[in-house]
Amino acid sequence: MRSNQPKKITHASFKRQLLSILVVSVILLSIITSTLTAWQASQTLRETTIDNSLQITSNFAEQTVLALLTGSKENGQEAIDRALGFTSVVGVAVYKPTGEVLIKSTKMTMLKPPFKAVLLPKKTQLLFETDNSWTYSAAVTYIEDSYDEDMINLDDEASKQQKILGYVLVQYNKKSLHQIQQTMFINNITMGVLVAFVLALLIRLAIIHLTKPLLALSQTMATARDSGRYPKAMVDGALEIRQMAEIYNQLMTTLQQQNTALEKSHNTLESEVEIRTQELVVARDSALTASRHKSEFLANISHELRTPLQAIIGYNDLVREELELECMDAQVEDLNKSIRSANNLLALINNILDLSKIEAGRMDLYVKAVNIKSLVNEAIDTVLPMAKTNDNELKVNIGSLSSTLYVDRQKLMQIFLNLLSNACKFTKNGIITFNIYNDKNFLYFSVKDTGVGIEQNKLNYIFKEFTQVDGSQTRSYEGTGLGMAITQNFCQLMGGTIKVESKLGIGSVFTVKQPLITET
Repeated sequence: MRSNQPKKITHASFKRQLLSILVVSVILLSIITSTLTAWQASQTLRETTIDNSLQITSNFAEQTVLALLTGSKENGQEAIDRALGFTSVVGVAVYKPTGEVLIKSTKMTMLKPPFKAVLLPKKTQLLFETDNSWTYSAAVTYIEDSYDEDMINLDDEASKQQKILGYVLVQYNKKSLHQIQQTMFINNITMGVLVAFVLALLIRLAIIHLTKPLLALSQTMATARDSGRYPKAMVDGALEIRQMAEIYNQLMTTLQQQNTALEKSHNTLESEVEIRTQELVVARDSALTASRHKSEFLANISHELRTPLQAIIGYNDLVREELELECMDAQVEDLNKSIRSANNLLALINNILDLSKIEAGRMDLYVKAVNIKSLVNEAIDTVLPMAKTNDNELKVNIGSLSSTLYVDRQKLMQIFLNLLSNACKFTKNGIITFNIYNDKNFLYFSVKDTGVGIEQNKLNYIFKEFTQVDGSQTRSYEGTGLGMAITQNFCQLMGGTIKVESKLGIGSVFTVKQPLITET
């Protein structure tokens, strides 16, 4: 699992970090080494002290043989005085085989040792140990000669038997040992700290010597960054630092060459840009002039075409009425087709005229009070024949809608017709739903169909002039691609917005949000 906490940034230099790590490592190593050495020496001293104590106990046992043989305390006192002559011996005692005390020193704390459980005959041993002292025991033995009267042979040596006369105890004080051990620990640790301090100084000098070329390389890089020049670094120091300096010098040489080439290219590019800019200015002016001429031409030609076309439609209507009176149905149907084609051509000419006005900036708004419900019914009646042509069902949902609104009647009607006719054209055997309502500030309406739908990557193309989603020569639906472009321009001209949502094979929804005003 990743942690989202930011990493801690340290500002300590490389030299300081390296020096800290090495110094701490040396100090810890010196202290640990000194401690282990002191502990090992302490253990060796302890073992030596125990061996000496055992020897003293053994010697004391040999010196008490006469006292135990005679049972005389006076004979044992001299042995006690000799044993107490050792600084660390604090108490001694001589016991008969029965465990009875023959003689002991005044500081001897133990009165009756556990002979049966602990004491081993004919052996000097450490009986038990406390924090402050050791207690040693030894058997006092005597070797006596014995002769067999029946088998006596003067040439044979007498058989010898060892007899236990008693036991001795010696209490040995640890105070001197503890003092020596403590002194050893203190001296070793002090020596380790001094050695660590000396090593730290030597390490510091070595690190300063090693990092000096790296610091110089860093300063050279900073100079290159701040000055904009290409200074070369001195190749010195360890192998890795020399390699870094050589690579840096190669980099500076390459950058200098590249910047020189870039300056030449920049000067050349500026000249070319200036020339191209002048050419673009001329091309822009020519394009603007051509666009203005195109708009003027479209406006003029559309006006010239619309006048005779309206006359043709009018005369066809008169002829159709005469034929209807004479019940010539076949001829009436032919005239109806001619009139529909003429109306389609008139609508195309009107679209071109509207587009030319929009591009020329001469499209104005004519806002007045309009019976919005009557306008909706008129639009529905106009597109109803087109819906029936493709066997579509046209549904109208009128919500909370005011009876009178201040709008541009002609442009709003054109938006209605464009959206509804598009839905009827691209839907077969489907349902077209027209929803409309308003609140205090906006008029909302939408047209939803169950037609072919539009791919998501082509939704931006439907509002471009002279563009259709299927622009191939084999497209299934006719049209000039002006309807949706004019619809969007009308919506924007009136301060509104139009949005589209569509899924291929499911249908499309066009939604318009139009602001309202309270007076003309």
